[in-house]
Amino acid sequence: MRKFLCGLAFLFAFLGFSQETKNTIKGTITDGNSPLQGVSIIIKGTEIGTLSDEKGTYLIQARPLDILVFSFVGMKTEEIIVQDVTARLNIEMQPDVEELDEVVVTKKKNRYSQKDLAISYAVDSTIVNTSLGYLNPDTAFFEFYTLSGDDLKGSPDVFEALRRKLHGIRVRTVEFGAKAIFLSSRTGTRAIFEVDGSLLKQLPPGIRIEDITRVGVMYGNQAEQRFGKIAIGGVIFINTKNGLHGAREGNTKRPYDRAKLRNNKYQDDAITKETNQNGYPKYLKEFYNSKNSEAAVTLHEKYKTSYKNSPYYFIDVYQYFMTNGNPKLAETIRSEAIKTIEDNPVLLKAWAYHMESNKEVKEANDLYEKIFILRPKYSQSYLDIASSYRDIGEYKKSASLFARYNYLVDKGFLKSDSLGISSIMEREVENLLALEGDKVMEGAKTTNRSSKYTEFDGTRLLFEWNDSEAEFELQFVNPQKHYYTWEHTMEVNPSRIRDEKEKGYSCEEFLVDSSLPGKWQININYKGNKKLEPSYLKVTTYYNYGDTSQKKEVKVYRLALRNVNQQLFDLNNPGIISAD
Repeated sequence: MRKFLCGLAFLFAFLGFSQETKNTIKGTITDGNSPLQGVSIIIKGTEIGTLSDEKGTYLIQARPLDILVFSFVGMKTEEIIVQDVTARLNIEMQPDVEELDEVVVTKKKNRYSQKDLAISYAVDSTIVNTSLGYLNPDTAFFEFYTLSGDDLKGSPDVFEALRRKLHGIRVRTVEFGAKAIFLSSRTGTRAIFEVDGSLLKQLPPGIRIEDITRVGVMYGNQAEQRFGKIAIGGVIFINTKNGLHGAREGNTKRPYDRAKLRNNKYQDDAITKETNQNGYPKYLKEFYNSKNSEAAVTLHEKYKTSYKNSPYYFIDVYQYFMTNGNPKLAETIRSEAIKTIEDNPVLLKAWAYHMESNKEVKEANDLYEKIFILRPKYSQSYLDIASSYRDIGEYKKSASLFARYNYLVDKGFLKSDSLGISSIMEREVENLLALEGDKVMEGAKTTNRSSKYTEFDGTRLLFEWNDSEAEFELQFVNPQKHYYTWEHTMEVNPSRIRDEKEKGYSCEEFLVDSSLPGKWQININYKGNKKLEPSYLKVTTYYNYGDTSQKKEVKVYRLALRNVNQQLFDLNNPGIISAD
């Protein structure tokens, strides 16, 4: 494994090839209470499919990145992207109706007010500010596509960037050598532009890619209905850094603090960590009720054979012994258990999380190297291994992995990210160079942190989860007892989860600055992972972020109890919460 980096060049040469191995996927489909017979399960874009039987069970073979479409009369259609480890998907289908003031509306988009979208603009890169109001694909009642500014990076100009990123777009040279974009071959008419609210026939030549924050595309039929004949070729909406987009706090330039909305007062309804242990499996309850270490060891001898096929048992017991005074036994359990799951990146990541939390950073690094080899096209693999190298003091290797990731994205070998991980990667690199620059480059001196981040002073929270199917709601309660909820569910945020699976990442960061002093409380409502197995959430807290006194703390949480608001931890640090 120490030869890991030496083999990267060979590995990168084959990134363009996809794995042809098919997964055998099975599960049970219900309406929440009873099994559903006759649910159609097909691979999107093909005629390959099956139906659920009288017990609601099904079995189908599909490749990673195939999309399984589950449909049934009267129920909302659900689409799931197959991952490399997907083997079981238990689906709970929802009625395709919505009740509003005693009126039933069918097949309706999510309802968000313009105020909601304006408030979310700073943290949701699918929202575009237009003269028609704030729009995004999940709320518009017509075909609408969006890109973030990060999606455009690596292209020579805006026209080429849009041609690369949007299917079917053609770029032509028209009169006087100017470029034009054609969204459709049917009309033969070029698209017009709306830049920060101003409608233009041509894109102003002074607009640079680095100035663009959002792009929205509306095709001809919808555009003509709203703008007239001038827009028969469609409209391309562009938001730039020079425009004023999104809600602001009072008279400041600060994005709106969603945790201070007046209609979301926290009701102290989250259960405590102690209460949460009621949801533990029987064996784990017995371990925590053990009178002493000897009694716990006896329990392990009793259960280890019975649970030999349960990887989660060994993770749980390892963590118990590691935190209850028997690290040698914990290490033995860990070494033996990992041998049985070396081809499963989801379980390896769960182990790596726990090892990081227990400061076994070199051992965790070994696992992240294995995960990288198993998942070379996942963005998260680069973030994990680069961060792990930094933990063990291999700063040059860390920087080289970040640089390699950016190179592969620019060259199109890896898919660029539009919603989640790109800003996290950028922040990680900036922080690495700011605090460890002298160790990354020979003869360099430690630099001050980038001016891009000097406005932020406080605590950074990085949330990562091992299972891409995990759905949950994070709740941030500020010192004034108002809360902000970030929803990671297919029902509320399907575009985000789709993006995660396509690009291969499972993380989100939040920043807590010094504007609101007091104690913050962070809660979670876990919704499940389509399997009867736990998920694991890693929370990395960076105190005094970006300062030479920066400190890092890693905690891991076992998620199994569903549909209950649970307290994760308190954060005694002032701040306004924002996702960036």
